[in-house]
Amino acid sequence: MAILRKIYLLLLISALAMSLTSCYQSFEPDIESVPVLCMNSEITPGDSINLFLTRTWSWSEGEEESLDLDVTDADVRLIVNGEYKETLCPAIVQPSLIVYPTPKERRCYQSQYRPKSGDEIRLEASSPRYGEAFAEVTVPYPVAIDKLEPRIQSFIALGDTTGFPAVADRCEFIMSFKLLVHFTDPGDSVNYYDLSVGTTRYRNYDNEAEAYLSSAFPDFTGEPLFTEHVSILESVIAETSGYTIFSDRQINGHSYPLRIGYDNCSFYYRNPTNLEGPEEYGIKVSLRHVDPTYYKHVISVWEANDAIVGTLGGVGLAPAVYPYSNVSTKAGVVAAYAVSELTLPMVELIRIAREK
Repeated sequence: MAILRKIYLLLLISALAMSLTSCYQSFEPDIESVPVLCMNSEITPGDSINLFLTRTWSWSEGEEESLDLDVTDADVRLIVNGEYKETLCPAIVQPSLIVYPTPKERRCYQSQYRPKSGDEIRLEASSPRYGEAFAEVTVPYPVAIDKLEPRIQSFIALGDTTGFPAVADRCEFIMSFKLLVHFTDPGDSVNYYDLSVGTTRYRNYDNEAEAYLSSAFPDFTGEPLFTEHVSILESVIAETSGYTIFSDRQINGHSYPLRIGYDNCSFYYRNPTNLEGPEEYGIKVSLRHVDPTYYKHVISVWEANDAIVGTLGGVGLAPAVYPYSNVSTKAGVVAAYAVSELTLPMVELIRIAREK
């Protein structure tokens, strides 16, 4: 369906382009640009700040992967709540996916100070070659997940499940269910959130114990808050899936259950020696309370890549859409979030399904 939407939109763009032009010629733009500092960082309570400092580059320099863009000669100052705290030191870490799409170890500047919720953070970078840049952000407070409520739609048990969860032989459960993630919006301000769901595979080779969920792809299409930024027209012809970021504009100050779907997933379980590990395996839900910078950046990426205005802007039929930046040079983003996590053990989910 998403492919068809893209095809329809491209056909519309092509028709508009043909109606506006009758001929074309190739040219190579020669645009002079001066490199500036680019700042990227995700700040969370209790963790050191890792600032990835690079420079902007021109298309004529080559592909990004072939260039060394890291800025290593900068002085980076950390200001917390209006007071100088420290100068960040060089380090090598693996960034998160929002900073770099392809995670690999990169050079950065790291703080000794671990920020707290409510801290007003200001990062100031100065390079003798690329000038100065700064960014400011306030670290949010975590918003707790009140409970995870599974609603079983179908359930099949295979194998010897009489002794489950302490079984000697491998067994399997095939099920479809809805998972409701209950939380309460504080209501004292405008809040923004991002939801993520994941599982981990457990395996103990020495004791022949294992627990894992197969074909478990969470379906977020049943939650209307995840598409609140999408217009009626875009819901028909633009790509809207894959985003789980939302605001509290419709639920301000109220409790609300986010809806996640799981269809025909299989849970494999084997625990001949009754270890504790397999019983702890489950679905982990993370609710991020994000700052406005984080929200604006993600929405702007959607607008640039998938929304109608971004698609039209990519072919010159509308103003170009650029990712939002809170950095003084308009390159990069320094964001902050606080996360709350809750895990639904699979053995608890199976217990609920069998009692239904």
